[in-house]
Parts: sequence; C-alpha cells; structure tokens
Amino acid sequence: MGSDGTWSCTLSSLPNGPAVVIRAVSLDTGQSAPTQQVSVLSAPTISAPDGGLVTGGGIRGTAYPGASVTVRANTGATCTFTADSTGAWGCVLGSLTSGGYTVVATQRGPHGFPDESSAESAPVSITVDKTAPAPPTITSPRPGTAHSGDPLTFTGTGEDGASIGVYASNDSGSTLLCTATVRAKAWSCTGSVAPGSYAVSALQTDAAGNVSGGSNAVAFTFTAPSPIPSPSPSSPTKTPKPTPTPTAPAIPPGTTPSPTPVAPQAGGGGPIAPDWVGTPFTTASAPVVTAAAFPGWLRSLILAVAALLLLALPARLLAGTIARGRLERGERRRASLFGRNRSAAELRAADGVRDDTDQTSAPPGLGRWSIAAAFAAAAALVTLSSPVGDASAYLRVLIAIAIALAAVNAVWILLARWTAPRLAGVSARVIFKPSILIVVAAAAIASRLFGLQPAVLFGLILGVALADGVGRAARGRVAAVQLAGIAAFGVLAWLAVGVLPQPSGVFTAFATELANALSLLGLGTAAIALIPVGGLAGRAVFQWSRLMWLGLSLVVYTLLFALLLPVASLVATGRNLIVLAVAALAFAALSVCVWMWERFVEPARQ
Repeated sequence: MGSDGTWSCTLSSLPNGPAVVIRAVSLDTGQSAPTQQVSVLSAPTISAPDGGLVTGGGIRGTAYPGASVTVRANTGATCTFTADSTGAWGCVLGSLTSGGYTVVATQRGPHGFPDESSAESAPVSITVDKTAPAPPTITSPRPGTAHSGDPLTFTGTGEDGASIGVYASNDSGSTLLCTATVRAKAWSCTGSVAPGSYAVSALQTDAAGNVSGGSNAVAFTFTAPSPIPSPSPSSPTKTPKPTPTPTAPAIPPGTTPSPTPVAPQAGGGGPIAPDWVGTPFTTASAPVVTAAAFPGWLRSLILAVAALLLLALPARLLAGTIARGRLERGERRRASLFGRNRSAAELRAADGVRDDTDQTSAPPGLGRWSIAAAFAAAAALVTLSSPVGDASAYLRVLIAIAIALAAVNAVWILLARWTAPRLAGVSARVIFKPSILIVVAAAAIASRLFGLQPAVLFGLILGVALADGVGRAARGRVAAVQLAGIAAFGVLAWLAVGVLPQPSGVFTAFATELANALSLLGLGTAAIALIPVGGLAGRAVFQWSRLMWLGLSLVVYTLLFALLLPVASLVATGRNLIVLAVAALAFAALSVCVWMWERFVEPARQ
C-alpha cells in the first residue's frame, strides 16, 4: 500500500464469466470494500503436443462454453466455431496447403459478455500435411497356411511414425488382426483369426490423419489350432497369461472420429475397421438446448430467414412468373385468331408447374421394377453425396441410406393415408414420381460440389394424389401434416444420435449411421419439399395459407441449419460460404429480374 493509502494488485487466476464477483478485504482491520462484478474472458487454448501439431488442417481446443472461437494463421487464413456446452471446439483451416504455420486463437463470449474479443492464445506451431502416405508393405510371413490358434507375426515397411492396421478380409467382412507403429521404416505386430481363407493387407495412417491405400494383399488359409496334449499328472500345469486386448484411442469430445484403426471391443459386435466410424453420415452432433447454445440457435434462425428470402420465395416468384408469362403469350396468340381472352382468375391459377394430381403411376408393366430401380438410383445418389474415406464402407453406407429412404417414404405415405379421409374427405392414392429423381440428384450433387458434410439430402420417391375435386384448403392441410410429420421424424432420429453410445462395434456403428441418415433425410426432405413450386408439397401449403407456410418453413429451416452448423465444412471454410451466398443472391436477383420483365417490360412491348 502506498503512503497515500492507494493500493493495487494483479489477479491472474480469475474464472471466466460475465459477472465474476470480487471483493477487497483489509488484512489489518478485517474491513471489506463493496463487492464488484467484472466480466472475465481469458484466451482460449489450442490443444497441441510439445513441439507443435501435425494436422490436415483441423485445430481444436477448449474455451468458455458457447463462446465463438476464431483461429487465425500467420497467412491470414481463419476459421470460426462455437464451443459446445463442455467448452470443446474444433474448426478446419481448409485453405492452408501443406507446410508450416503459426496459429493463435481468440474468443467472443456468448450473451452477457461485452462484444469484444479476448486476448490471443499463445501461438502454436502447426505442420499441415494433406498428402496421404504411400501404401505400406507386408514382407512376412509369406503366403501359406497358418494355425488360427497360434498367433502369427506380421512385419513390413512404412512411413516413420505412422500407425499400421493389419486386416484379414473374406466374404464375411474385415477383421483387425493387429496394430503397430512404424519405427525406422519398419513395423511388426502379432494377431490371430478364426479358421478360414483370408486376404491379409495393411493400411497406414500418418500423424495428420491421412490414410494410405491398401498394401500388397497376402493370401492365407487359417486352420483350426492343433489339439493341446493333456499334461501328465506328475507335471505341474501352468496357467497361461491372458493376451492383453488393445483398446481404441480416446476421441476428444466435439470432434469427428478419425480413420485411425480401431481395435476389437468387448461386447460391441466384433471388431470394426476405421471406415465403420469415420464416414460423412456419422458427423451430425446431437442437438443442445441450453442457454449457452442460444447463439447457435439464433444463428440458425437467421440463416433460415435468409434461405426463405433468397431461395424459397424467389423460386416461387420465378416459377409463377414463367407459368403466367407462357399462359399470357399463348392467350394473346389465340386471341388474335379467335378474339377470346382468359380472365384474371385463370391467370392467377397459373402459378407453377403441375399439382400432385398431375403425377401418375408408373407405366403398366413397369410399376414394381421401375420403383425398385428408382429407389436403387436414389440410394446410390444419396450415398455418393459425400466422399467416404474407404471404398469398403460404401456398401454399409448404402444399406443405411436404403433403409432410411424406405422409412422416409413410408412415413410420408402413411401420414397422407391417415389424414386425407379426416381433412379432405377422400382417400389418398399412392403414386410413383420418377421425375423427382432430378431433385434427389440436384441435392446430392450440390452437397458434393460445395463439400457439405453432413449433406443436404432429399429422399421422396413415392407420393400421394387426391381426387380432382378436392379444394386447395384440404390439399394444403394434408400437405402441412406430411411436412410437419416428416420433419418431426427427422428430429426424433437426430435426438437418437445423442442417446446412442459411442460406436464401438459393427452393430453400434451401423445404428449410429442409420440414425444420422434418418435425421438428415427427414429434415432435408422436409426443407426441400417446402419450396412452393411444382408438385412439391410446399406449394399446396402456400396456396392454402401463406402464414402456415411461413411458420412451418421457419421451424424446419432453423432445425436444418442447427443440424448442419456443427459441421466444419459449412462454417469453417469461408470459401464455400461465400460461394453459397453469392449463388443465393444471384438466384434471388435473377428471379426478381424475370418478374419485373414479365410484369412491366413485356406488356409495354405488346
């Protein structure tokens, strides 16, 4: 304390928070000053081992729960991500090429904090490596016969520091035999497998998470173990020590499992290969409904409004303008010959392409086969909407997608069958809409083109048709129930993602895959079907009640963006966001220009 009674001190270990209470107490008199509340937000941390971080571009660490963390490289490249409820965060500096960089991180607190960034974290040196290592080699044993009961040692060569996984494959699948780390360009591990014929090969994963191609395949026939002779009564029996089972490395919270080889897990349904966990359809984060998650939900709502203003409503305006323009031009040509014109009511009816009643069933003789072919084509398109790290995973992903497609179409039809007699007084007829495959393909291609993981998916192949005399109000109510129901179906599957355990075996991994596919297809289908054009259900709702369409669209699009936003491919790669924003603005501008031409310029020319 100074001679004038003033004092000062530095508090270096205050907890983070928008209202941290501090109080000064005199050690001599015991008197205390009134308490004060201050906002404390220290720098976030970047998780990196001593000596730097080797990565494919991904950075992760810890921060205040709900805070927006921005990572900046010395080149100016940035990525931003919101910390989850535990404070974990991770984003990808996708624009960095292979090489060495220095990165720092700052954070902005959620609601309640001042709107300013924290101090920068300590700089961390990273090495970006985006080059997959060369395939390893298996040098021994040579192809031949081995006893399954006798552990077999495999040796080979690879890249220093890489993780090796040795797999035995046959018609029943792949089994992880053993794992090893490459040291001095050599590796060795020991494993055994059940009797049968196998092709043994190896994969290696470098420190950055890049996975190589398969090594040379070595054919083996593993036979039953030789019987163990009974010990003589005079010789003591030694109990063999159990072979320790390797465990899988822990996966930090809030990160996508990497394709590192995973060891067999007890009770998990058998061993799993790396591609059983690290596919694009297992990256959806479970929904978080907490005060700390409010900024994320608000951001999803803002994006939902932007999607309505820049995509859904311009699409409606464009479709209606083109349809009315064609009708008006056709009527003008007929009027010049026959002297008749259409009424304004007839022109207002031309607001898009066909209703659902215009759709027909498949041609005679092609019904079942054409529907099966369409389902197969849709499943293939949806599966290919995002890259899968290992080609062997495509079959498993395809099965999950096929089941999800069937479930979404079944829910869509059952909802119409149940509501049509009650709301429209008629029965709903199931129809096959092969042309809708264009929408399925467009969603898959756009997701692959912009690198969206999870992808925006659409999966309706079957639809319903009501009788011709049913009014717009009844059609709109039935369509609204279908859209709300399919979105709720997707939300339930999304909630199941958070309930299911961490994938540790074939069955748990497939269950997670299926839940993700159901959530993505349910919400994605509802969002695309809400676009009020053509034979999509959103058009029927829009014609019945603009207010109902707007409310339903805001809810569905907010849920869709909440599902997609945890994905680094959407929020971390600024380039993709810019391309999406420019494309949306260009489409909205084009729609308005076409409407203005048909509304003002074309009548003046006539």
